[in-house]
Amino acid sequence: MGFQEFLDDIPLLLLFLLSIVLLIIFIEAGFWVAQRPKRKPNKAQMAQVRAIMGASLGLLAFMLAFSFSMAQRHYESRTDAYLLEISAVDSAYRGADLLGPERQQAVKQLLRDFVALRRATSNALEADDFESVVKKIRMAEKIHDQLWSVAESSMAQGDSIDASIFVNAILAMVKANDERLQATVFNRISPIIWTTLFVMSMLSMIIMGFQAGLTGTHSRLATWTLAITFSAVMMLVTDLDRPRMSLFKMNEQLMVELQNRMNPTPVIVDDL
Repeated sequence: MGFQEFLDDIPLLLLFLLSIVLLIIFIEAGFWVAQRPKRKPNKAQMAQVRAIMGASLGLLAFMLAFSFSMAQRHYESRTDAYLLEISAVDSAYRGADLLGPERQQAVKQLLRDFVALRRATSNALEADDFESVVKKIRMAEKIHDQLWSVAESSMAQGDSIDASIFVNAILAMVKANDERLQATVFNRISPIIWTTLFVMSMLSMIIMGFQAGLTGTHSRLATWTLAITFSAVMMLVTDLDRPRMSLFKMNEQLMVELQNRMNPTPVIVDDL
């Protein structure tokens, strides 16, 4: 199991609580180390530690902002690919009317099956059934192949002007599918960035606790507030980067509306 799979398997709330606990432990460790010497620190040492603490917290904030921006771009890429696929399927369904009568019904039924398969894939992803997700993606790709075979035969029969509209829609469907796979499976924050973020968080919390230990003042409220704040941001970054999101949900209403237009019997979704 890779790092990304391991991170995806951890529940978001558990990840949030673990992050809080670890940050507090690092702060307390830094405070304990500073309290061990019996001599009183001089002003130069205090100023140096304060400067290092400010720089480390600033770098940590920069890394969090950078990671959040990257995760948000990944989320937007998934959304854009989702909208592109809906538009392509809608165009293909309308373009099927320009084909010969013997192909129209078969193509429209394939497109209905494709949309239903996409809805089932989303439900399987929500249920953490990744084996079913992979199987349904393969089934969707087979439907792409069937649709492309129809497009090829339509172009070969000479009705190229009308069939080209359908062909372009099928090509757009294939492109949208590739972009969705790229955005969902491969566009992830690198494990190197996650490791760097964790190490920087650990060192920053230790330095902050060390500085508090030198001054001899230790605010529990400030410690918990800082730990919760940083953990909340890291939780948002994690959720935005995951294929299966908990806090940020992909709105499936457009796919449902498309399915309703393509099916004589409307599709009712309880959670929308």
